[in-house]
Amino acid sequence: MQINIDQFAQQSVIPRKLLLWMRDKRIIDDPLTEKNIAGLEMLEQLWGRHEVLRAQLGRLSKPRRQRLIDTAGLETKWERYAYGRYMNLENGQKLAMKQLIAEIEETYGFSLNKIQVRRLYQIREKIYFTRKKKKRGTVTGSQNHHS
Repeated sequence: MQINIDQFAQQSVIPRKLLLWMRDKRIIDDPLTEKNIAGLEMLEQLWGRHEVLRAQLGRLSKPRRQRLIDTAGLETKWERYAYGRYMNLENGQKLAMKQLIAEIEETYGFSLNKIQVRRLYQIREKIYFTRKKKKRGTVTGSQNHHS
């Protein structure tokens, strides 16, 4: 019996989106081969392990690690684009939501619906909150040096 990516994703800790990315990069096949399944089962055993994450994150610069952490909850490219646009604003600069929506729609070729626009407002608020905390000094990076 052959198993496809969607079937595998239903019972796996590995997100379907990542499985599809691996298929697109020709790392795995769809339907999955026995070799693919063996490799994915090994990956499942390592998935989320602190030792593995630490080794991977250690290769990145501290600013890159922080950006990865800050954007981990942003699932789509257009959400990460919005995050980057707001984060890259200089002090005092403003970015109108209408302008950002137009940029996203032009760049990614689709019209944002009400839920997606609401998501943009959430992203903007998250950035404003993070900046406010940094100004107050409550977010100063890694103060705990526990490994």
